[in-house]
Amino acid sequence: MQEFITATKPELTALEPLLVEYLLTPNEPTNDVLGHIFKAGGKRVRPGLFLLVSELIGYNGNHKQPIAAVCEYIHTASLLHDDVIDNSTLRRGKPTVNSIWGDETAVLAGDLIYSAACRLMVKTRSLDLIDTFAECIRFMSESELFQLELLWKSDLTQQQYERVVRGKTAILFEASCKTPGFLANLPEAACQLLGDYGNHLGFVFQFADDILDYTGDAKQIGKSVSADLRAGKITLPVLCALENERAKNETLLSGLVAEALHSGECTDATLEKIIALVHSTGGIASAIAQGKARVTAAQSALKKAAEMLPPTAQTLKTFELLLALPESLLHRSH
Repeated sequence: MQEFITATKPELTALEPLLVEYLLTPNEPTNDVLGHIFKAGGKRVRPGLFLLVSELIGYNGNHKQPIAAVCEYIHTASLLHDDVIDNSTLRRGKPTVNSIWGDETAVLAGDLIYSAACRLMVKTRSLDLIDTFAECIRFMSESELFQLELLWKSDLTQQQYERVVRGKTAILFEASCKTPGFLANLPEAACQLLGDYGNHLGFVFQFADDILDYTGDAKQIGKSVSADLRAGKITLPVLCALENERAKNETLLSGLVAEALHSGECTDATLEKIIALVHSTGGIASAIAQGKARVTAAQSALKKAAEMLPPTAQTLKTFELLLALPESLLHRSH
């Protein structure tokens, strides 16, 4: 992960002031909100991916920085709306917009950012790129609604969980890796393989995020740990632990999870027991194993895509960095 940060730092540093500049309005209070949003920082993984894939395939056109901004805008707007839905007060270690200015401002700021992203997309005149990001936004919203239907339900399936992950996380990773190919006029098959790489990478990223919710440190990850179950969400470590428990014909964990979710409240005492059982039944190890399978799939897709690129378009160092990224994302600490 550190190599990814180092490799993308120069271009992301140049992008940083543009993230606010592309959004500036005649209304100074609105600009203050936008400044707060982007000064909170973040890993900028999605625009970083777009920029690295652009480097890999040799794209350095006029739309490079604006579409990198689009990748971050779509992510940021979704977080603003998520924070309102979840009534969150902390994001990236800093107070959320909704906790300072209220829900209305947070929602409208998210809408403003989405609209700016759309305008930057249209300037590319690439229908494939516009359609990819439009479908991404639609599916992200649909998946958020689907997740709301699943809250406080103890019978969540792996298929339902993966549908949420694909919509909330993986699809934007996919778009961030796929769209440079449209701008570089790559063959459709190559664009699809780059998208496949991003899709699997997004699953790895979310799996790691869900694992950190049971293993991480609040100061490192910039938000409360064990927050998912408190909010009525079952994620991969619990799903894996429940599956391992069923294989042993045991019911202690499933009983605790069902009790917590059916009551609509997960107390500290119950949560402590659930966390201990998630670890002791191998939930974390099984979740990591699923992440490793996605790592392999991502690397396979990238290798196939690289075989379809002109030799002059490939940078070996960039390829190796992208190839190593899935594994490093899986084992990140924040």
